[in-house]
Amino acid sequence: MNEEFTNIGRRRFLLGAAGIALGGGLLAACGSDAKTPVGTTAGTTGGSTEGSTAATTAGTAGPQEGLIGLTLNGLNDYTKGVTTGVYKALEGTKYTLEVVQVNYDAAQELSAAEAFLAKGVVGLVIQPNTAESAGAAAEKAVAKGVPAGNCIWPGPSDADKFFVGVAEIDSVEGGRLIGEYLKANATPGKVCVVQGVVGQGFSERIDEGLDKALEGSGFEIVVREQGFFDRTKAVGVVEQAFQAHPDLGIVVAYSASMSNGIAQWLKDQGKDKVLHVSSDADEEMVGWMKTPYLKATRYYSSAQTGLIAANAVLATLRGEKPQFRTVVEQVIATSDTIDKIVEANPYMFMDYKDKVQNI
Repeated sequence: MNEEFTNIGRRRFLLGAAGIALGGGLLAACGSDAKTPVGTTAGTTGGSTEGSTAATTAGTAGPQEGLIGLTLNGLNDYTKGVTTGVYKALEGTKYTLEVVQVNYDAAQELSAAEAFLAKGVVGLVIQPNTAESAGAAAEKAVAKGVPAGNCIWPGPSDADKFFVGVAEIDSVEGGRLIGEYLKANATPGKVCVVQGVVGQGFSERIDEGLDKALEGSGFEIVVREQGFFDRTKAVGVVEQAFQAHPDLGIVVAYSASMSNGIAQWLKDQGKDKVLHVSSDADEEMVGWMKTPYLKATRYYSSAQTGLIAANAVLATLRGEKPQFRTVVEQVIATSDTIDKIVEANPYMFMDYKDKVQNI
């Protein structure tokens, strides 16, 4: 399965990056699993919502130069990877990019979008903190005729009509993948789950898939708390979990940014028998995967999510109707497969690494 993912993923990823030059159908090129054209409510078949708020921003060409605004839910290597995807989408255009991170604060997310709109941005890309605040930001953008793209769409919501395109991450499937990995590679026992930010819809859906996969298997989730994608907070969750459950044998964290801190803590504590599984990846985490302190990750490319969302905005500005949903591929990666998988679908476009270091 990893070999198939690598070969197909490389083709789709590179086609997505080239979408700007290819013109029409660019988001379909990012992934053959793209679904639900803009103007159709996600989660339905047929049921055109032509004339909806989002549809009014597509079909007529917009400005071919100007400022694109990007709001990040916080700042870590994952969101920097997202940003490199947006920069990649803008290659060869006359658009410039401005980036703001909102410290995992819903009110800041909305106010950052409002500030961008007041500056006269021609497009808005949102890497959501919460589904509600991101949707409210997109609604304000559409009211000004500004197309908005979503970098991490967890599933259908009432806000869908305000986005011209979304990067769909099937986090229920991601949770299932993690659960199946545990059943195949670990002895049933106690599990600590470190969520990201509850309210995004991201962590809750991983929970859903994980719980379903582990149902009746003998694995028991004894701790499930938010780490806010912060390594220090995540370590605090794990440390307290071990204090309450000294026989804890498995840690699952929902981001590389948290797992990096957890892996360091496990090493410092000499806990090399704990099975630690993560989600996504960054440069530091790939290094930890070559040690006993991180066994696997549910991998997908953060850079691809930014590329997809930005390409949808650019297609709309060209007067095209991009695919609404474009699926981001995911797979369980281990120390034996991570390098090949990252080569096919990089978590960061390294050409833009320097640009994102000082966001």
